[in-house]
Amino acid sequence: VAVRGSNRGPVAIVGPDRNLFLPVSSLLLDGSSSTDDHGIVGYRWEAVSGPPGLKLDDVDQPIAIASGVRVGRYTFRLTVVDQEGATDSASLTIRVQEGDSLPVAHASGSHSLTLPNNSLVLRGSVTDRDQGEVRFLWTKDSQSPAAGVSTNKDTSDPSLYLANLVEGTYLFQLKVTDAQGRSGFAMATVEVRPEPGGGEQVELEMLVSVSQVSVAQRDTVVRQLAALIHVLESDIQVRALQGHSHISTVLRFSVRGPSGLLSSSRLVSMLRNQLLREKSEYLLFRVLRVDTVLCLLHCSGRGQCDPITKQCVCDPFWTENLIRRYFGDGESNCEWRVLYVILTSFVLVVLILSVSWTFICCCKRRQTKVRKKTKYTILDNMDEQERVELRPKFSIKHRSTEHNSSLMMSESELDSDQDTIFSRDRPVRSRNRISAQAARNGDAFG
Repeated sequence: VAVRGSNRGPVAIVGPDRNLFLPVSSLLLDGSSSTDDHGIVGYRWEAVSGPPGLKLDDVDQPIAIASGVRVGRYTFRLTVVDQEGATDSASLTIRVQEGDSLPVAHASGSHSLTLPNNSLVLRGSVTDRDQGEVRFLWTKDSQSPAAGVSTNKDTSDPSLYLANLVEGTYLFQLKVTDAQGRSGFAMATVEVRPEPGGGEQVELEMLVSVSQVSVAQRDTVVRQLAALIHVLESDIQVRALQGHSHISTVLRFSVRGPSGLLSSSRLVSMLRNQLLREKSEYLLFRVLRVDTVLCLLHCSGRGQCDPITKQCVCDPFWTENLIRRYFGDGESNCEWRVLYVILTSFVLVVLILSVSWTFICCCKRRQTKVRKKTKYTILDNMDEQERVELRPKFSIKHRSTEHNSSLMMSESELDSDQDTIFSRDRPVRSRNRISAQAARNGDAFG
């Protein structure tokens, strides 16, 4: 804005940018909202950019008409002049699109990688659309390997950044959505091939963040491994050193001897026995896991080896031998039939219950045979003895205790009882004595 003296200068206003769809015959350019303190005396429209064939009418009027438009992006500029000759300019962008067409997405096609190269950038694009007005969404197919990290989350970024890819085929879908909500789709494939000789690589996971491992520490770990393997003229070739999680790092290496690469399964068996059992503190960092890069488990011929988890996925009705897994060589397997495991578990439960029940019954029977011994206490103080009140069982009172609270019977009670007994038996006893005396004297009993 040019300012002269007290003149404030004009302000050119052309309105917001617009998106139009064919069929459209002409464009209406409206600059009548432009202002000035003393009034605007001149207007000038001009086409700055756009497809060829455009015709612009009434370029010196507040409202101009553009005809002959086609699909593309147009930029117009309006310049206004006031009475003092001060000027101001404003630009307007109009995008003309196909009427009912969907955005055309491009996902950069197919790609191939060979390990150890495990990162890639997929670049998406869209045709006949303003890329700044389109949202991009990348999705990995469910049949693709689970490993692999995408780092971009911004829907305005058309590129997809991939890292830590593993062997296999990845399938990605790109969805582009324009400002009107219409979407277009495209596919991209990434094939990750195994590294030559990668079947003999060993994976060593250590308890340390990858950001904390220096070059000197890595070389120290490699020298320690070489001393532990004890293979003459062996050469440890480091294939990769990468983070597995925020607290662990994976070192991938292979060992080349005089006759070629050493067997990875043999190395894993030896390193597991040394680093996880006998010499757990041997290396500079603590070892969490030792495994082959490629899954080489046979799974007892009754399953498949998962290339990601390095564990056996057993066939139906088969399960893992837990005794071998946790107390043997530690190798995942598929040796037990599920039916046998269920039957064995049932028999063990029944046996344990039977033994427990037998033990309980024997303990109860032994307790019933043991009788409690009755203990007597001698009462020395007769005064206390006489104060003890008898409490007969079942509330039946003996006649001897009916009027006597003493523990001992009185002599009068004993005499009365004996008199009763003797009085009843006296005739019998008298006859017995007479018979016995007559027999001794030789007299007959009359």
